Amino acid sequence: MGAQVNIQSSNYLVHDARGLLENDIVYYTAVKIADAIMEGINQLTYSNTIELATLFITSSGAQLVLLARSFDKELIAPAFRSMLRGVTFDTESGYLHKYVIPILENES
Repeated sequence: MGAQVNIQSSNYLVHDARGLLENDIVYYTAVKIADAIMEGINQLTYSNTIELATLFITSSGAQLVLLARSFDKELIAPAFRSMLRGVTFDTESGYLHKYVIPILENES
């Protein structure tokens, strides 16, 4: 168990909390979806700076968590409104938005 850097894209960290010795289909699928999401975000024009992106994989599924900083309260894109989990404000560094994007969900 531990954090792994996704060497292919290096846009985010991967934390697989399942404790497996080798990566499996869930890992590779979650990474592939996260890569597509990050590629899409990189193509958007927005005033936010992605401070940190982490893909969390657990036995119940996977989610991509983004921390984005901005000096205005605007979202990365309107479509992200339902994924916004919190906004904090600091007078020196501006707004910090936390987005949680569901990737995979365990059906059992």
